Amino acid sequence: MLKYPWDIIGHDNQLLALEKEIAADQLVHAYLFHGPKDTGKFTVAFILAKILLCPNNLCHRCRDCQLIKSGSHPDLILMRDNGETIKIDDVRALIHKTNLTSQGGLRIVLIETLERMPIEAQNSFLKTLEEPPGKTIFLMTSDQIKKITPTILSRVRQYGFSLVDEATMRNELSSRFKDHSDFEEVLQMAQGRPGLAIRLLSEPAALSAYRNAYNQVDKILRNNDLVSKFSYAESLEDDKDQLELFFDVFCQILRKSAHDFLVTGSSLLSPRYDLKSIAHLFEHLLKTRYLIDRNANKKLALENFLLYTERSL
Repeated sequence: MLKYPWDIIGHDNQLLALEKEIAADQLVHAYLFHGPKDTGKFTVAFILAKILLCPNNLCHRCRDCQLIKSGSHPDLILMRDNGETIKIDDVRALIHKTNLTSQGGLRIVLIETLERMPIEAQNSFLKTLEEPPGKTIFLMTSDQIKKITPTILSRVRQYGFSLVDEATMRNELSSRFKDHSDFEEVLQMAQGRPGLAIRLLSEPAALSAYRNAYNQVDKILRNNDLVSKFSYAESLEDDKDQLELFFDVFCQILRKSAHDFLVTGSSLLSPRYDLKSIAHLFEHLLKTRYLIDRNANKKLALENFLLYTERSL
């Protein structure tokens, strides 16, 4: 039985293990919560920060809880994922803040999506992570743990998060959204990511954008019209949110298709793509995303990938 209201779906084993650490006062100085996007990693890290900073273990009433709620707690350094790279100068500013004396004795540093730090910035951050000033606890999340240096990984306690099974998702979300006309469609779209499901069911604009991206990816995978494909690539070039959504939806469609192939021998992409071509497409998609993350020419990288959707047939 969980003691704290973690406000996520699934991952009871991870939460129980974390609560045991809290109860036994065996917390370490650095944690990394890693796994697929929208599976509850940041929520857990943020609630853990609130538990540790509240003298009453998350009472929601004290001064500390109110300061956290208002985003003004002096001992909580929060680096949300704004889509930007965490540069070395950002790391230096963070290090400076951690060296300041905390007001309550404990300081929490919460970094969302740690892989936003390039290798050089991670190396700069390493010394502070190894020898944190005063009583400091680092709570970090990662959607792509392979982008974190082995040295950093060796200095943190890791909690892995995974996609949540559909039965658990349905059970937890049905009472809240049982009358939502798009409930079944969203469950299929979310593919085990509760955060995404809740966002799509709660925000009509988000659902509309996701549907549009899904339809665009479906068109890309089903036709050979390079003119329309390149036109779509051009529309993504200067729209960071839509580009991120494009990659996200493309990944989900390929993963679902690969899973269906392994289970049933066919998928929604049959017969145009077989399992081998889906795997090649997925590899090339990740490579394209990596290049764009490293400031490659977006239009050229996207066009090369869209050409590859033809060559992989």
